[in-house]
Amino acid sequence: MKSFLILLALSFFSVANAQVLVIGIDIPGLHQKDGNGDYDKIVNQSLVKSGKATLKVLPPARAELEFSRCNNCCFSPANKNPEFYEFGEAYVQTKPMGIAKIYIWSKKGSKAIEKLDELKGKKVGIRHGMPYGKTFDNFGLRTDPVKTIRSNILKLEKGRIDAFIAYVPDAYNVFEEMGIEPLPHTKNNPMAVHEDSLICKGVSNTFVEEFNNSIK
Repeated sequence: MKSFLILLALSFFSVANAQVLVIGIDIPGLHQKDGNGDYDKIVNQSLVKSGKATLKVLPPARAELEFSRCNNCCFSPANKNPEFYEFGEAYVQTKPMGIAKIYIWSKKGSKAIEKLDELKGKKVGIRHGMPYGKTFDNFGLRTDPVKTIRSNILKLEKGRIDAFIAYVPDAYNVFEEMGIEPLPHTKNNPMAVHEDSLICKGVSNTFVEEFNNSIK
Protein backbone atom coordinates (compact mmCIF):
# COMPACT_ATOMS: atom_id res chain seq x y z
CA MET A 1 0.00 0.00 0.00
CA LYS A 2 2.81 2.40 0.90
CA SER A 3 4.56 1.70 -2.42
CA PHE A 4 1.28 2.18 -4.28
CA LEU A 5 0.71 5.59 -2.62
CA ILE A 6 4.23 6.69 -3.47
CA LEU A 7 3.75 5.67 -7.11
CA LEU A 8 0.39 7.44 -7.19
CA ALA A 9 1.90 10.63 -5.78
CA LEU A 10 4.72 10.47 -8.32
CA SER A 11 2.16 9.97 -11.09
CA PHE A 12 0.21 13.08 -10.05
CA PHE A 13 3.46 15.03 -9.77
CA SER A 14 4.50 13.88 -13.24
CA VAL A 15 1.17 14.91 -14.82
CA ALA A 16 1.18 18.31 -13.09
CA ASN A 17 4.72 19.02 -14.26
CA ALA A 18 4.52 17.48 -17.74
CA GLN A 19 5.52 19.70 -20.62
CA VAL A 20 2.47 21.57 -21.86
CA LEU A 21 1.59 21.73 -25.56
CA VAL A 22 0.56 25.22 -26.69
CA ILE A 23 -1.44 25.05 -29.91
CA GLY A 24 -1.39 28.33 -31.81
CA ILE A 25 -3.71 29.27 -34.67
CA ASP A 26 -1.74 30.25 -37.78
CA ILE A 27 -2.36 34.02 -37.94
CA PRO A 28 0.11 36.24 -39.85
CA GLY A 29 1.95 38.50 -37.41
CA LEU A 30 0.71 36.66 -34.31
CA HIS A 31 1.31 32.90 -34.58
CA GLN A 32 3.43 31.81 -37.53
CA LYS A 33 5.07 28.54 -38.52
CA ASP A 34 8.44 30.32 -38.62
CA GLY A 35 8.01 31.26 -34.94
CA ASN A 36 8.32 35.00 -35.60
CA GLY A 37 4.78 36.08 -34.73
CA ASP A 38 4.23 38.42 -31.78
CA TYR A 39 2.45 35.74 -29.74
CA ASP A 40 5.08 33.15 -30.72
CA LYS A 41 7.71 35.38 -29.14
CA ILE A 42 5.67 35.77 -25.94
CA VAL A 43 5.05 32.02 -25.58
CA ASN A 44 8.64 31.13 -26.47
CA GLN A 45 10.11 33.65 -24.03
CA SER A 46 7.78 32.83 -21.13
CA LEU A 47 7.21 29.08 -21.52
CA VAL A 48 9.22 27.31 -24.22
CA LYS A 49 12.63 28.74 -23.31
CA SER A 50 12.32 27.40 -19.75
CA GLY A 51 11.18 23.96 -20.93
CA LYS A 52 7.65 24.30 -19.54
CA ALA A 53 5.95 24.04 -22.93
CA THR A 54 6.29 23.38 -26.64
CA LEU A 55 4.55 25.46 -29.30
CA LYS A 56 2.79 24.04 -32.35
CA VAL A 57 1.22 26.36 -34.96
CA LEU A 58 -1.60 24.93 -37.09
CA PRO A 59 -4.37 26.18 -39.42
CA PRO A 60 -7.52 27.19 -37.45
CA ALA A 61 -9.65 24.05 -37.94
CA ARG A 62 -6.74 21.67 -37.27
CA ALA A 63 -5.69 23.66 -34.20
CA GLU A 64 -9.18 23.42 -32.75
CA LEU A 65 -9.38 19.67 -33.45
CA GLU A 66 -6.00 18.97 -31.84
CA PHE A 67 -6.94 20.99 -28.76
CA SER A 68 -10.15 18.95 -28.39
CA ARG A 69 -8.06 15.76 -28.32
CA CYS A 70 -5.20 16.75 -25.99
CA ASN A 71 -5.16 16.55 -22.19
CA ASN A 72 -2.32 18.81 -21.02
CA CYS A 73 -2.40 21.76 -23.39
CA CYS A 74 -3.36 25.36 -24.22
CA PHE A 75 -5.11 26.94 -27.20
CA SER A 76 -4.11 30.37 -28.52
CA PRO A 77 -5.50 32.90 -29.06
CA ALA A 78 -8.82 32.25 -27.32
CA ASN A 79 -10.91 33.25 -24.30
CA LYS A 80 -13.96 32.24 -22.24
CA ASN A 81 -16.27 34.91 -23.67
CA PRO A 82 -19.56 33.06 -24.39
CA GLU A 83 -19.96 35.14 -27.55
CA PHE A 84 -17.12 33.12 -29.06
CA TYR A 85 -16.63 29.86 -27.12
CA GLU A 86 -18.25 27.38 -24.76
CA PHE A 87 -15.33 26.39 -22.54
CA GLY A 88 -16.49 24.99 -19.18
CA GLU A 89 -15.14 25.24 -15.65
CA ALA A 90 -12.33 22.77 -16.41
CA TYR A 91 -10.71 25.34 -18.70
CA VAL A 92 -8.56 28.23 -17.46
CA GLN A 93 -8.02 31.56 -19.21
CA THR A 94 -4.74 33.43 -18.85
CA LYS A 95 -4.27 37.17 -19.00
CA PRO A 96 -4.56 38.45 -22.59
CA MET A 97 -1.48 38.88 -24.76
CA GLY A 98 -3.39 41.41 -26.84
CA ILE A 99 -6.83 42.55 -27.96
CA ALA A 100 -8.18 41.70 -31.42
CA LYS A 101 -11.09 43.41 -33.17
CA ILE A 102 -13.35 42.02 -35.88
CA TYR A 103 -14.38 44.19 -38.84
CA ILE A 104 -16.41 43.96 -42.01
CA TRP A 105 -14.23 44.87 -45.01
CA SER A 106 -15.67 46.21 -48.27
CA LYS A 107 -14.26 46.89 -51.74
CA LYS A 108 -11.87 49.80 -52.37
CA GLY A 109 -13.75 53.02 -53.04
CA SER A 110 -16.98 51.75 -51.52
CA LYS A 111 -18.73 52.83 -48.32
CA ALA A 112 -17.62 51.08 -45.12
CA ILE A 113 -20.15 48.53 -43.90
CA GLU A 114 -21.08 49.03 -40.26
CA LYS A 115 -23.85 46.51 -39.53
CA LEU A 116 -24.43 42.84 -40.31
CA ASP A 117 -27.87 43.78 -41.63
CA GLU A 118 -26.13 45.37 -44.60
CA LEU A 119 -24.69 41.99 -45.60
CA LYS A 120 -28.03 40.24 -46.07
CA GLY A 121 -28.27 38.76 -49.56
CA LYS A 122 -24.54 39.30 -50.14
CA LYS A 123 -21.70 36.79 -50.44
CA VAL A 124 -19.35 37.20 -47.47
CA GLY A 125 -15.79 35.89 -47.29
CA ILE A 126 -14.55 34.33 -44.04
CA ARG A 127 -11.49 32.38 -42.99
CA HIS A 128 -12.12 28.67 -42.50
CA GLY A 129 -12.19 27.70 -38.82
CA MET A 130 -11.97 31.22 -37.38
CA PRO A 131 -14.52 32.22 -34.70
CA TYR A 132 -16.43 35.42 -35.45
CA GLY A 133 -18.94 35.19 -32.61
CA LYS A 134 -22.42 33.76 -32.15
CA THR A 135 -24.05 36.99 -33.30
CA PHE A 136 -22.38 36.58 -36.70
CA ASP A 137 -23.10 32.85 -36.85
CA ASN A 138 -26.78 33.32 -36.03
CA PHE A 139 -27.29 35.87 -38.81
CA GLY A 140 -27.30 33.05 -41.33
CA LEU A 141 -25.34 34.96 -43.97
CA ARG A 142 -24.13 33.38 -47.20
CA THR A 143 -20.44 32.77 -46.49
CA ASP A 144 -17.51 31.65 -48.61
CA PRO A 145 -14.65 30.20 -46.50
CA VAL A 146 -11.01 30.38 -47.62
CA LYS A 147 -7.67 29.61 -45.98
CA THR A 148 -6.18 33.11 -45.78
CA ILE A 149 -7.13 36.78 -45.48
CA ARG A 150 -5.08 37.41 -48.62
CA SER A 151 -7.39 35.13 -50.59
CA ASN A 152 -10.40 37.13 -49.40
CA ILE A 153 -8.75 40.42 -50.42
CA LEU A 154 -8.06 39.08 -53.92
CA LYS A 155 -11.57 37.63 -54.27
CA LEU A 156 -13.08 40.95 -53.21
CA GLU A 157 -10.99 42.81 -55.80
CA LYS A 158 -12.24 40.43 -58.50
CA GLY A 159 -15.87 40.79 -57.40
CA ARG A 160 -16.23 37.15 -56.38
CA ILE A 161 -17.42 38.22 -52.91
CA ASP A 162 -19.18 41.38 -51.73
CA ALA A 163 -17.34 41.78 -48.40
CA PHE A 164 -15.28 39.75 -45.96
CA ILE A 165 -14.83 39.41 -42.20
CA ALA A 166 -11.38 39.57 -40.62
CA TYR A 167 -9.58 40.38 -37.39
CA VAL A 168 -7.25 43.27 -36.69
CA PRO A 169 -4.25 43.31 -36.31
CA ASP A 170 -4.26 40.21 -38.58
CA ALA A 171 -5.76 42.03 -41.57
CA TYR A 172 -3.50 45.08 -41.17
CA ASN A 173 -0.47 42.78 -41.30
CA VAL A 174 -1.68 41.23 -44.57
CA PHE A 175 -2.41 44.62 -46.17
CA GLU A 176 1.11 45.72 -45.24
CA GLU A 177 2.62 42.54 -46.73
CA MET A 178 0.67 43.11 -49.96
CA GLY A 179 1.74 46.76 -50.08
CA ILE A 180 -1.81 48.15 -50.17
CA GLU A 181 -3.86 50.45 -47.97
CA PRO A 182 -6.45 48.84 -45.65
CA LEU A 183 -9.84 48.48 -47.32
CA PRO A 184 -12.91 50.41 -46.07
CA HIS A 185 -14.02 49.39 -42.55
CA THR A 186 -15.54 51.14 -39.53
CA LYS A 187 -12.33 51.56 -37.53
CA ASN A 188 -14.08 53.03 -34.46
CA ASN A 189 -16.89 50.50 -34.43
CA PRO A 190 -15.70 46.87 -34.59
CA MET A 191 -18.20 44.06 -35.04
CA ALA A 192 -16.79 42.36 -31.91
CA VAL A 193 -13.77 42.48 -29.59
CA HIS A 194 -11.74 39.35 -28.76
CA GLU A 195 -9.26 38.98 -25.87
CA ASP A 196 -6.25 37.03 -27.16
CA SER A 197 -5.42 34.76 -24.22
CA LEU A 198 -4.36 31.16 -23.71
CA ILE A 199 -7.14 28.74 -22.83
CA CYS A 200 -5.65 25.79 -20.96
CA LYS A 201 -6.76 22.40 -19.62
CA GLY A 202 -4.92 19.86 -17.49
CA VAL A 203 -2.23 22.38 -16.46
CA SER A 204 -1.09 23.39 -12.98
CA ASN A 205 -2.00 26.67 -11.29
CA THR A 206 1.72 27.45 -11.17
CA PHE A 207 1.94 27.20 -14.96
CA VAL A 208 -0.87 29.74 -15.39
CA GLU A 209 0.51 32.07 -12.72
CA GLU A 210 3.99 32.08 -14.25
CA PHE A 211 2.57 32.90 -17.67
CA ASN A 212 0.39 35.69 -16.26
CA ASN A 213 3.40 37.16 -14.45
CA SER A 214 5.38 37.12 -17.69
CA ILE A 215 2.55 39.02 -19.42
CA LYS A 216 2.76 41.72 -16.74
